[in-house]
Amino acid sequence: MAGRSGSGWGRAGVLLIGVVALVVVGTSVLVGTQLLSSTGGAQAQKRAVEPTGAKQDPPKAVAEKADSSREDDAQKDEAKKEEPKKDEELSDEEQAEVADSFSAPEEVASASASASAEATTEEAPASASAEATTEEASAAASAPADTTMSLSVPSIGLSTTVYESASESSLTAGTGHLGGTGYPWIPGSNTYVAGHRLGYPGTGSDHVFWDLPSVAIGDPVSLTDANGQTYDYAVSEILEVPITDLSVTEPVGSDVVSLQTCIEDYGNYWAEGPNWNVRYVVRAEKV
Repeated sequence: MAGRSGSGWGRAGVLLIGVVALVVVGTSVLVGTQLLSSTGGAQAQKRAVEPTGAKQDPPKAVAEKADSSREDDAQKDEAKKEEPKKDEELSDEEQAEVADSFSAPEEVASASASASAEATTEEAPASASAEATTEEASAAASAPADTTMSLSVPSIGLSTTVYESASESSLTAGTGHLGGTGYPWIPGSNTYVAGHRLGYPGTGSDHVFWDLPSVAIGDPVSLTDANGQTYDYAVSEILEVPITDLSVTEPVGSDVVSLQTCIEDYGNYWAEGPNWNVRYVVRAEKV
């Protein structure tokens, strides 16, 4: 029995020692695990705060951009300080200073000069028109009250009176001024005078324009108005036109006198009618 009892206590002691050993080992393992966890966390935190690798300075461009941005902000702040409040009214002197601080671009100045030149160019025709109107007004003011004139063509010995209108009474008395045409005292006129070839014996119309086909280019012609003013011309062209062609009575752009009579046919200057189918016109330009 003693042997069995001693043997039992021995087994119990061994078990107890084993249990204690297990407790000690477990405690050691637990403490070691906590220490490892604590150390690893600190290292991880250190790595997060201070990354490995060499430190690098920021690029210069970024620094310059930041400096430029700060300068722009400073300028904007300064401009805001200098900018007058909308509610405050500027004095006349301050407005003048603000106006002087601005200048028109060269393009605007050039456009203004161009517009001025165009305006001057447009004013030139208006000025010429005004001068023409002034000349006409002056001529009208000096026009004789009586439009009767005297006509002289020395190369054919002609001197006759020009009565107003081309009525038969005027043509019987001498020659007649065609109504609606110009007068020598009005610039740009085609003073149109008509006369018979044969006319009526014993009157101022008797063969008054009979010798008109004998007039040559360059021969002198003159008209004298009722005020005694004489206007001199020189023959510039001779025309033969149908009796229906009235274009010869229109202005030609210069001061002229046109003398018209009748001939029997084109080139037939000395037949005494009776048909008188063609108008013969001697035109002289003012000299």
